[in-house]
Amino acid sequence: MRLLISEPALALASPLPAGVTPVVFRVGETPGPFDIAFVSRDLNMGGARDTPAPGFAGFVAALAAEPGLQWLHVNSAGVDRPQYKALMARGVRVTTSAGANALGVAQSAVGCVMMLSRGFLGWMDAQSKREWRPVTMPFPPDLQGQTATVVGLGPVGNEVGRLLAAIGLKVHGLSRNARDVPPPGFLSAGRYADLAALLPGTDWLCLCCPISDITRNLASAEAIAALPKGAHIINVARGGVMDEAAALAALHSGHLRGAYVDVFELEPLPPQSPWWDAPNTLVSPHAAGPAAGNLARAADYFRRNLDRYLAGETLINQV
Repeated sequence: MRLLISEPALALASPLPAGVTPVVFRVGETPGPFDIAFVSRDLNMGGARDTPAPGFAGFVAALAAEPGLQWLHVNSAGVDRPQYKALMARGVRVTTSAGANALGVAQSAVGCVMMLSRGFLGWMDAQSKREWRPVTMPFPPDLQGQTATVVGLGPVGNEVGRLLAAIGLKVHGLSRNARDVPPPGFLSAGRYADLAALLPGTDWLCLCCPISDITRNLASAEAIAALPKGAHIINVARGGVMDEAAALAALHSGHLRGAYVDVFELEPLPPQSPWWDAPNTLVSPHAAGPAAGNLARAADYFRRNLDRYLAGETLINQV
């Protein structure tokens, strides 16, 4: 069995099981035939979803051209790229590393909740202008006791909810299916369809879900309007889950007090995008998740799945 893999990923995944021969991918070269493949994060360093790096572009082109490909493991949690969908339509099994970057994404999301709650953006603006701005009344509302609705109960959403509960928020969760026993820190775990009932009491709407037919535009203009005045949105999900125009309008009108947005419908975000100037808003370049340990964690998911694949067992995170 031949495995298409990058050199950095091979170093992390070695030693390979007996009978698995690596085909090391190099940009500009056409790899020989292979049966399985691992798309690692190093291939897309410096790239973005809509402008992929040469390594990623070349790798997925090789995947599309290989008729014998049977199984693909990807470093990310999401497989909404059209290249992956085309492979699945061909019958290629696809698995993900969902969970590998959960700690980083959750820490970014909750860190921004705290920054927005405590007024960090105002302090940073004052510092950049060398201005001493004493705090005036009214003081920021207590974060403790506020309510967060976490949309998506995968590894990221579960960790976001656990951390928010640890700092005193009341947390409700939503996913495709309701759960009798909510994850740690959550008061409830309902279905996406329950969102409308929760919105009027939600101070922090935290989007942590994958993009799908169910979640596309879930944070619609109507949903944003149903939030109480002064609510916040945290979006570490995918571009397309939130109505960006409606969110921008709500930020400018003051209906939303602030936002943290890591993902956009168009990436990279163009210089002329109105998001750069959105009031009381933190923008990051789809960078909530990267952490030094992610590469090894993703390789570990692949390595465990490789053993399962060879043994004919159920694969972890199969799409």
